[in-house]
Amino acid sequence: MKKKQRVAEMADEVLARQARARAQRTGEPFEETLKAVRKTEAGRQLEELREGPHRDKRAEEWQEDMSRERAEERAASTIREERDRLLVERDAERERAEEGRRELEEMRGRGFWRRLFGG
Repeated sequence: MKKKQRVAEMADEVLARQARARAQRTGEPFEETLKAVRKTEAGRQLEELREGPHRDKRAEEWQEDMSRERAEERAASTIREERDRLLVERDAERERAEEGRRELEEMRGRGFWRRLFGG
């Protein structure tokens, strides 16, 4: 990647590099291999990138932004997972507390506490 290269230029460069490698492997003409590369999932993604909203952004800047966004997404995902784990734990604790209350009420109903404490 060149210092001031734009995202669209970077995508074109990658597509061309893949097409050249395929042409060398298969002996097909470059134009044919370029069409074939563009039909792959990676090729379609590069085409979208080349034509997308970031096409005129500096590739280096775009990559930095993407790294930051991915880090933020990972952090948010970790927070959501921890929140979900804590909610499950809280619900289980509430259930245990409710079970304890039911047991105490049952004991009270059988006069357990009166017999124990002489009441």
